[in-house]
Amino acid sequence: MRQIIFLFLAFASVLVSCEKEPKIITETIIKTDTLIVTQYDTVIQHVTDTLTLTQFIRDTATTFIVLRHAETTGIGSDPALSADGLLRADELLRALKNVQIGAVYSSNYNRTRQTAQPTATDKGLTVQIYDPANQNPLINTVLSSHKGGAVLVLGHSNTAPALLNLLTGTNAYPQMPDSQYDNIYVVTVFEKGRAEVVHLKYGKPTP
Repeated sequence: MRQIIFLFLAFASVLVSCEKEPKIITETIIKTDTLIVTQYDTVIQHVTDTLTLTQFIRDTATTFIVLRHAETTGIGSDPALSADGLLRADELLRALKNVQIGAVYSSNYNRTRQTAQPTATDKGLTVQIYDPANQNPLINTVLSSHKGGAVLVLGHSNTAPALLNLLTGTNAYPQMPDSQYDNIYVVTVFEKGRAEVVHLKYGKPTP
């Protein structure tokens, strides 16, 4: 079984434990007011059975758990998840098993809804549809309705970074490579434009 790989970010304090021997990775800290974003040249963090996201959830702020949909078949204009994608959706459920989620949001596409559904079902929630081309209403709704709680938001390689930029008030997050499906961002939002971000990996690694 893969040895625990652990990362914790709290105001520029980073602890990393990885496979085999401990390894320090290169990082750049960007500070804007109370915003702290850590950008990694080499990301080796993985969420494991013994590492849940609960440690990153603060009841004094609102937490957005933001990620892209899982792998797809690539067939048609609205492809479904592939076998690997279905496995990743189940891995997301496992990673969030002990996290209290107040709502699950997805864009209205098969690939995002199917990625979100296992977690929503496990939490007894309905997948709510939002417009990824206009994410301000989503942010306003979550900040007003889920203060002190956490929500899961499924988007796309371009819309998930756009949401991160809106939440942090920066342009720090570019579009994700089409081949990457394993990024997960835990965003602690004190108010729109003022947030802290923890970048994690989950499931099968992708390039």
